[in-house]
Amino acid sequence: MTSKTYDNIAVVLESSKDDVDVEKQELGVADQYSQIPKRRRGLIIFIVTLAGFLGPLAGNIYIPLLPLFQDIYHVSAISINGTVSIFMVTFAFAPLIWASWADFGGRKFLYLISILIFILANILLATVPTKIGALYFLRIVQAFGASSVMSLGAGTVSDIIPPKNRGKFISIFMIGPQLGPIIGPLFSSIGIEDRWRWVFGFLAILGFLVFLIILFLLPETLRCLVGDGSVYQNSSWFTCPQWKQEKIIPDSPKFPKPPKPSVKLLLKSLKYKPVLLCSLNGGILFAAFYGLSVSFSRILKNNYGFSELHVSLSFMCPGASLVAGSLAGGWFSDRMCQRRIKNSQNVLPEHRFSLQLIGILVSMCGMVGYGWCIQRHNHVLAIFIFAFLSGFGMTWVFVSNTTYLTECSDGQPATNVAIGNMMRNLAAAVSSVIIEPLIEKMGYGWCFTGFAFTYIIGIVLVIILLKYGPKWREQYIQNKRTSK
Repeated sequence: MTSKTYDNIAVVLESSKDDVDVEKQELGVADQYSQIPKRRRGLIIFIVTLAGFLGPLAGNIYIPLLPLFQDIYHVSAISINGTVSIFMVTFAFAPLIWASWADFGGRKFLYLISILIFILANILLATVPTKIGALYFLRIVQAFGASSVMSLGAGTVSDIIPPKNRGKFISIFMIGPQLGPIIGPLFSSIGIEDRWRWVFGFLAILGFLVFLIILFLLPETLRCLVGDGSVYQNSSWFTCPQWKQEKIIPDSPKFPKPPKPSVKLLLKSLKYKPVLLCSLNGGILFAAFYGLSVSFSRILKNNYGFSELHVSLSFMCPGASLVAGSLAGGWFSDRMCQRRIKNSQNVLPEHRFSLQLIGILVSMCGMVGYGWCIQRHNHVLAIFIFAFLSGFGMTWVFVSNTTYLTECSDGQPATNVAIGNMMRNLAAAVSSVIIEPLIEKMGYGWCFTGFAFTYIIGIVLVIILLKYGPKWREQYIQNKRTSK
């Protein structure tokens, strides 16, 4: 964590000349959206990006070692794939618990608690006997601890970055989660042969370092507790270690406190059509890509004779596609919004969806090409190219989805992002279970072509959101005003 790293993020914060004007248009006041100094905002985004790396790292460091764990635990491929599915199911639902409280009582406290759970799970995974039941249980605990950061991080970004510039900073934050598919497989080489327990030991050590960084350097950012961050303008970057941040600003309509978390409130968010349809869209694409990821290691090992080390290195290809697609999608999304502002055009959160069709079509092409190149045993380079296209298109869509979920309703960005995360990971859990039986019955070509055809549903959802999303969002705002 160098000064140069968060300086680079601060440069991006400085580079948007229209930021203050955009904030004035949104808030109707002369104040900036966030008074936290730009270099410190850069540090905050760096920290939550680093924290966001833990969960996907834990998931992806494990996938290349599935054949090895199958031998160690003496179980079938379907049984060991189940440990991936149980991780993803937990990763799907647990953020709903974390996020609802993060939007109400603060973010830092939940970062610390969840990472402590993550550390404990990895210590136990590194030490307990090789029983498949214990592996399943501890993968649940591991996922529960790691699951908070995706929604918490998006909430933190929404606290300090104005909406019209949020796409590129959401894409920067997502570099953390997306580095998991790149670096996770590389670190999986730690566990080759009889050193597999060190995989979990490494995750515990890394989790402890992130815990210390958050404890001493990450301030609370929830706006209903600390406002626009003016309290941090002249304070030290080091924070006094404390578990919970008390409210330090007076009650204000500008920073309203969200309602207390409840099942009723969560169900209301789930029934809100923009959140539901946006989340379904992301889930469809992620299911297909996760099926590709789960099959990738076995295909390279069994069909192309790759060693475990070479399989681990090969995951850099789809992983790099996630980072590239995210950064490109976030940049183009914000540029489109800023161009509309410059031309005095109305800017709606739904406008971001118009770019999604590009990502969906690119990912469809990648998915079809990937399946038929394996079916025909084409050169392995073709496998890498189509895997890259599939990931690039998927994450191009993903970044605009995540940004939209922070904008489509006020006061609960973390909860909305958690719902999107739930849909994606439930879809991934199902995909990881059914991928092997589908390949056996349909062959690689038709299996992944079938996944690609499901993207047509995503195209329909994008069109629906473009047409009806603004009306649904306006109805939501009116209903909220009426209920007060």
